[in-house]
Amino acid sequence: MKINILLSFFILFSCTEKKEIKIEKGKRKTVTVAAVQCSSKMGQKEYNFQKISKLIKNAVDKSAKIVVLPEAAVSGYMNPAKDISWTKGIPGEGEMKVQDVAETIDGEYVKKYIKLADDLNIFLTVPFIEQEDENFINTVLLVSPEGKIVIHHRKKALWTQGDGSWCSEGDIDPKVIETEYGRIGVMICYDVHYMPEQLKKLKADIVLYSVGWYGPNTEDWYKRRFPEKYVVPNNFSVIAANWSHEKDSEGWIGCGWSNVVYRNGIVIKITDQTSGDTVITAQLPVD
Repeated sequence: MKINILLSFFILFSCTEKKEIKIEKGKRKTVTVAAVQCSSKMGQKEYNFQKISKLIKNAVDKSAKIVVLPEAAVSGYMNPAKDISWTKGIPGEGEMKVQDVAETIDGEYVKKYIKLADDLNIFLTVPFIEQEDENFINTVLLVSPEGKIVIHHRKKALWTQGDGSWCSEGDIDPKVIETEYGRIGVMICYDVHYMPEQLKKLKADIVLYSVGWYGPNTEDWYKRRFPEKYVVPNNFSVIAANWSHEKDSEGWIGCGWSNVVYRNGIVIKITDQTSGDTVITAQLPVD
C-alpha cells in the first residue's frame, strides 16, 4: 500500500483562516445530533463495541437523537499509521484477512448495535465490513429508534488505498427515509465524489456521513471546502463523523475535525481534536 501517493491529490485543499462559525439561535425546531469521533482497532470488534457503545451513550446523555459513527467503525477500516489494510487473498506484509472480520447484516455485532439503537431510542449509523457470498463491501446501515434497518448503503466510490482489492463496489441504489426530522440519507467517505448529487435528487434534508479521511489540509476541508462545494449546492445538512488515532500514539494526516454543517454552509459545531475519542453534539435546525 502506497498511501503517500495520494498527498498530491489532497494538497489542492489549501489552508484557510481559523474561525468559529455559529448559527443564530431562534425559535426554529431543532434536533440534537451527534458525531462520534474515535479510532477502531482492526478486527477487534468486541473491543470496538465496548468503547463505541460508551461514546454513543455519552451522546444520548447529551440528548442526541441522531448519532453517526466513523467509517467501518464496527470492524476497523485500516491502520495508515502502521500501513496495514485488509485483503481477501493470502495476507502479505501489512495485510490482514478481511474474512476474519466481515459479517452479514444479521451478524453478531451488527445485532449488538441494532439493539443499542433500539434501547436508546435513536437513529444510529452502523458502519462495518459486510460479507455477501464471496464479496466484501464497505457498508453503513441506518437503524431507526425502533431497532429496524431503514437504510442499507454500500459504498459506491471506492478509495484504492483503503478499500483496495478486497472491497466490491456498492450495488444498492441510494435511498432516503422520511422521519420527523426530515428526509435522511447516508454516505461513506469517498462517496463524496458520487453520492451528494444522488441525495440531492432524492431531496435529502440531512445526510449522515461516516468518514475515514486521509490527506493534508483537513481543517480547511471541513471548515470551508466541504461546506462550500458539497453542502450548499445540494441543500442538505451534514453530520460528519471522522476517525481519529489513539491518544498518545502515532497519528496520520486526515484525522479529526468531525463537524455538523447546516444546509446553508454554516458550520454549527466542529472539533479540532485529532487524537483520542470525542463526541460532538449540536442543535441542528429542522426545516
